[in-house]
Amino acid sequence: MMKQVFTLCLLNLVLSLSLYSEKFEPQFYAFLNGMPPGTAPEKEAEILKKLGYAGVSQVFGLNQHIATRSNTYRKHGLKVLSVYLNAGESPFPTEHLKPLANQGFMIELTLQKKSPKIIAAIRQTCDKMAALGIKVTLYPHAGFAVATIPQAMEVIKEVNHPNLGITFNLCHFLKSEKAEDLEKTLDTCASHLFSVTTNGADIDGKHWPMLIQTLDKGSFPQERLFKKLKELKFKGPVGLQGYGIKGDKAENITKSIKAWQDILKQVNTSN
Repeated sequence: MMKQVFTLCLLNLVLSLSLYSEKFEPQFYAFLNGMPPGTAPEKEAEILKKLGYAGVSQVFGLNQHIATRSNTYRKHGLKVLSVYLNAGESPFPTEHLKPLANQGFMIELTLQKKSPKIIAAIRQTCDKMAALGIKVTLYPHAGFAVATIPQAMEVIKEVNHPNLGITFNLCHFLKSEKAEDLEKTLDTCASHLFSVTTNGADIDGKHWPMLIQTLDKGSFPQERLFKKLKELKFKGPVGLQGYGIKGDKAENITKSIKAWQDILKQVNTSN
């Protein structure tokens, strides 16, 4: 009898651990473009820490300010996740990125144009950043040479470097691709998916005010995206797009992280 009770308790423990290990809870970052303008990095970190964000993503410009902001955020237990850049015909220098080596930092890369020289430069950038433990991820952007996930996958094949991945951007996906293809698209790029960005959006939106809203708004069902990512065992970070959203930015990011917490509850409690 004691043996049966012990076995039952052990099975329950294993089941509990299994359920816990499957919990979907990626780190959540606010885009710099969603932060109150003119805010000092110290204050940024204080705001994001209090709200429960993991840090900030998509800072602008490859300069000494990246390391300065990163050091400030680390003091608060947060992280600067990424820098937002456009690919050109020369590889990016590592000078200002060395202090961010081996910290899970990423370069999020748009391609406004595409040419053999740009492809070669991306390959060289991937090599240089791999030595620093910094990932390079393609950021499909509506209206650019790489606007869709299929176009990004073509660049992945051309560059042919293990340090190059893809960022899935909900607003740009809805702008440039078909909402009904979401699951199929994520299946296609899953093995190269380094990060995801989201925001509230209308599923049939045509313009940015409809496609980029606070996370508590919009007709697009966020749980659809994140249930699929959970199914794919996605372990990367998630960024909150804030471009062009009107209203008080501090209030916007507060509303969005509350919505994010609700989304996670839905994803983790549903079958």
